[in-house]
Amino acid sequence: MRKENHLISNALFIGFLLFAFASPGRLLAQSGTGEIPFNLHFLVDSTKQLEVGAIQADAYQRIFDRQQVELTNFGFDTSSYWFKVSAKSGFNHPAILEVAQTSLDTVAVYTFDGSAWQAQVLGHAFNPVDKPYSGVNFAFDVSETALNSPIYINVRTTGTVAVPIQLFTVNGYHAFKLKRTLFLGVFFGLMAVMAVYNLLLYTYLRDKAYLLYVGATIFGLATSLVLNGYGYLFAWPNNSVLDDHIYLTFAGISMVFSSRFAATFLNLKTFDPKMDRYLWVVAGASALMSALSLFFDATQLLLYGRLIVLIAFPSYIFIGIRSYRRGYNTALYYVIAWLPYILGLILVLLRGAGLVPEMLITAYGVEIGGASEAVLLSLALAARIKGMRKEIAEKELEKEQFKTRLLSEQKVLLEQKVEERTKELEEANATKDKFFSIIAHDLRSPMIALQGVGQKLEYFIRKNKQEKLLEIGGKIDQSIDQLNHLLNNLLNWASSQRDAIPYHPERVSLKELVLENTNLYQALIEAKKLTVLTPDTEGYVYADVNTLSTIVRNLLSNAIKFSNEGGCISMSWNKEDEELVFSIADNGVGMTAEQVAKIFTDTGHSRTGAAGEKGFGLGLKLTKEFVLHNKGRITVESSKSSGTKFSVTLPHSKA
Repeated sequence: MRKENHLISNALFIGFLLFAFASPGRLLAQSGTGEIPFNLHFLVDSTKQLEVGAIQADAYQRIFDRQQVELTNFGFDTSSYWFKVSAKSGFNHPAILEVAQTSLDTVAVYTFDGSAWQAQVLGHAFNPVDKPYSGVNFAFDVSETALNSPIYINVRTTGTVAVPIQLFTVNGYHAFKLKRTLFLGVFFGLMAVMAVYNLLLYTYLRDKAYLLYVGATIFGLATSLVLNGYGYLFAWPNNSVLDDHIYLTFAGISMVFSSRFAATFLNLKTFDPKMDRYLWVVAGASALMSALSLFFDATQLLLYGRLIVLIAFPSYIFIGIRSYRRGYNTALYYVIAWLPYILGLILVLLRGAGLVPEMLITAYGVEIGGASEAVLLSLALAARIKGMRKEIAEKELEKEQFKTRLLSEQKVLLEQKVEERTKELEEANATKDKFFSIIAHDLRSPMIALQGVGQKLEYFIRKNKQEKLLEIGGKIDQSIDQLNHLLNNLLNWASSQRDAIPYHPERVSLKELVLENTNLYQALIEAKKLTVLTPDTEGYVYADVNTLSTIVRNLLSNAIKFSNEGGCISMSWNKEDEELVFSIADNGVGMTAEQVAKIFTDTGHSRTGAAGEKGFGLGLKLTKEFVLHNKGRITVESSKSSGTKFSVTLPHSKA
């Protein structure tokens, strides 16, 4: 089946080429009954000084006689060219001479009326509205008398010296002109129809390849219309300078669209990124040509434009073949579609360089190839859509199969997730219950201490027992401090569970912060007759002052709680590389190795202090969270009955 499809595609391609290239040739050849045969000779005037009278001299006539020509294509040359047209005998009626090259700057035709030379001057440098015959080419009247004498044509141009000359009877010329107009109308109309058709398809399918195809077709059509003189004839007849620039503008834009169409159609971004990048370069070079055409004319950009065309368009074929060989079967239709256009384009370029003769296929190669390409690319796009739909159907089937497998796998995973989540919730509930138990117990302790305080105060005041009043005052302070510390920790812990702890790091003096927090616990320190040692040197860290203050308070409270009466608490800080290590140590009851291992994680149990103080079971866990919050780390060293040392490492801030 695959081989049959290839044979059908190739047969359609060859048949279409035969129709496109051969049929128009036969159509126009049938007008030959109105043509007048003639001999053609030429002379090159590099001085650009010769006049029609001067070339009648024998020396110049001998040059004419030696240089007979049939193919009047001389490539790019700024010299003045003279052509001598000698009609063959037997024609005794008026005629029309046509020069079918719209880009020639000046075409002067000289005929002899029996007594003097008569001049008729047309060309691209003149307003096309003033031509005696409508149309894009240059047509000149030749009287019956003038037909019996040589006709001289002087051509001057800065572009291609391609001078297709034909001599017709009056009726024959009009018949030929009508057929040629119909011939070009078929190709231009076909390209316009295909552009509109594919634009409608784009509005339905929303496939970017269709839009890029429409852009390439429209601007390619605009380029052909300008090259064939229709832009100068109908759009800007008074601006020959614009005509010298704008076709390169249109051509560059068309190549931008065509290069991106190639990349999109062949899906190069996915299957061949290297070639996709190459076509971006081609698009950029084409866009540059369009931009430069606003400042330079076709002659000045000739080499640049030809170089882009000769590199870019063959590369489209190469990339298409490369994609096909890599397994992208739709690329075959793309390659077939581009072949006639590129062949026609190459023939036109070779004609412009004077390397191939002047004939229908070389004069209208772009139009013929462009119309063929427009139709074939539409078919290629249809094949692409068909292939994409097939791929989508296959992917949908794979997707359904995948969904079935995924649902079964997800069911198992979901069950595991539910089981894990249930376990987490149970652990969270257990932790919550423990916290509530601890909180209730720890809130009760300071509150019990405050029960009956009013009655006792009233009693001791009446009895004037100052010592007892002072003792009660100390207990009140201790209970309030304990309660305040608990509430602060609970509030901070709740915030940390919501990830709502603010973090605004700044340069903080550790000496000032330690002194401030030590003063808060002065009553407890004095009650237990503790000695607190702090360094005299400054130490600065880069941290959030509020969370750092909580860290210091919790560690200091912990040291006071587990210190024996009359004990000592020492604090220190030392710079290590770009960090500062803050330590707080006590010589209190200490911990076992097992207790040290659980110190930051076991929030369900609280330890009793050296003097029976109640703990909250929350402070050290919160401390570790806040240390990490400040991009630091915390360690602990302890042994039973020898005291405990906590070390907090934080980013150092220079003074």
